[in-house]
Amino acid sequence: MPINTRVFLPELVEKLAAFDLQAASDMCDELIAFLYHTQDEFSTADGEKILKNLRDKRMFTVVQKVADALLQTGRNSHRIRRQYAQSLIDSGHYTAALCILQLLSADTNKPGADKIALKEYKECQGLVGRVYKQLYINANAPANQQNIRYLENSLRAYYEVYRNNEQTSLWHGINVLALLHKAKKDGVELRGYPEPNALAEKIFAVVNEKYADTEQQVDAWDFAIAAEACVALNRPEEAVKWLSGYVKEPAVDAFELSSTLRQLTEVWQLDMNSTTGKLVLPLMRAELLRKEGGNVLMNVEELKLQNTSEQTTTAAYKNLLSEPGENNALKASNKGLEKVFGPDSYNTYIWMTNAIQRGNSVARIGRDSSKGFGTGFLLPGKSLHEKLAEELVLITNAHVVNAEGAGNSLTPFDAVIIFEVLSRDKKFSASEIIWSSPSHELDTTILRFNAENLTSLNELIKSIELYSVAPGLPAMDASQNSPQRVYIIGHPAGGTLQFSFQDNLLLDYDDHKLHYRTPTVGGSSGSPVFNANWDLIGLHHAGRTDMPRLNGKEGVYEANEGIWIQSIKNKLKEVL
Repeated sequence: MPINTRVFLPELVEKLAAFDLQAASDMCDELIAFLYHTQDEFSTADGEKILKNLRDKRMFTVVQKVADALLQTGRNSHRIRRQYAQSLIDSGHYTAALCILQLLSADTNKPGADKIALKEYKECQGLVGRVYKQLYINANAPANQQNIRYLENSLRAYYEVYRNNEQTSLWHGINVLALLHKAKKDGVELRGYPEPNALAEKIFAVVNEKYADTEQQVDAWDFAIAAEACVALNRPEEAVKWLSGYVKEPAVDAFELSSTLRQLTEVWQLDMNSTTGKLVLPLMRAELLRKEGGNVLMNVEELKLQNTSEQTTTAAYKNLLSEPGENNALKASNKGLEKVFGPDSYNTYIWMTNAIQRGNSVARIGRDSSKGFGTGFLLPGKSLHEKLAEELVLITNAHVVNAEGAGNSLTPFDAVIIFEVLSRDKKFSASEIIWSSPSHELDTTILRFNAENLTSLNELIKSIELYSVAPGLPAMDASQNSPQRVYIIGHPAGGTLQFSFQDNLLLDYDDHKLHYRTPTVGGSSGSPVFNANWDLIGLHHAGRTDMPRLNGKEGVYEANEGIWIQSIKNKLKEVL
């Protein structure tokens, strides 16, 4: 069918913004068919924009399909080839990416190459460096000679560009610095590169001078580069301020933030055991979850460490809010940077601490302690029904736990319940079902613990805050100009030791159900669903690519579905 290029891109962007990834994929299939069956003009500039928008939503397979069709049908550009290689890297196809990048490097660095080609050459070499960097990190075996060659290849690709363009190729330079730092920690001796501290000072000085010059424009990547240089120089407070500027830039979305967070944890090896990690990581994770489609994965130890260091980190952030001159740690930074870490950054961090606290009450439910089957969460009984008073109860899906074990579910006596943050090694079990509604209705089971379990649980939760239940649902914006967001905490794919904090776009709701969508893997069955204030609004129970729409609307769409907590409460009023 004919493709109107003026209409196609805005429609695609709209579908992607709504996380309607199936519809976006279908549109791209139509585009591919059009490209193969017509000789009509289709500009490479439009193709480049399409690929960028798809990549921003992590649709790497679709990027590859569209890029392949563009190249096969003669809609060729250096940038499209580079975007193709990027998508292969993003999806872990490193050898295929290198094959494309090697040819692209040769084509963009020929004698007489213009500025556009040479710019693509620098980008291309950066991607070559990225491939070998990732191969080295993934192997996690620095003593292996092959892996050392990966490290050397990565450094060579980055450094060749940086040393010829020290003022403008700072992205390559900061990766040289990060890899030199990693090599030192790994005990790998390298020669022919600058001394790391001197390199860090040089890179930082370039960005700092640019920032101080009112006639020069500082972009998002300058902020990130300066932050990494501060990490290298052991200036954690300054790193936080530069990162605060970075996350505020419009170009920085969830995809870019995830990449930066990986660089900080995988290459710089920051964690919650280090002073720099305690300051930098909570802010970065908070900002990532705040971004549309953000998904933060944390293991249990990280959650515990963030919990235990909360007072120290909060005090440090409050100190960063103090007036210029009150904090000696900031004297090395220029005055303009004092304004970057402000109340909004601090409030985002506090917002994330509330999310972390919500993770304390999340339980993994399985047949044994080695593998999760579903998720559940603790609630004070009185928040569901006054007759349950102060009793602690566990709420999950009926398709996870029900009396008969129907549909491959667990009976309450089979279910092994573990609160991984509170006490990973202690197993809890249910004594009975207080109430259950089948999966085709409210898909809810409320479980009671025996007296011994209750005593242990009450001891464990003494210092934590249980969920408050929201009396209503977020108001829907009919225009969707300011769509509401909801958040899920669960164990991804039923796994152990990891928690997923997930941002979702609220699509619709009725008297019983909520529909929401995210670009990442759906939450685990039985996960709690929260509003933007971290008040409980629902119980996650399903996800489908062909979910029937609510409120009598025709058709289906890709959506996750939760049960409104107030509909569960209303039902309990009828039966208890």
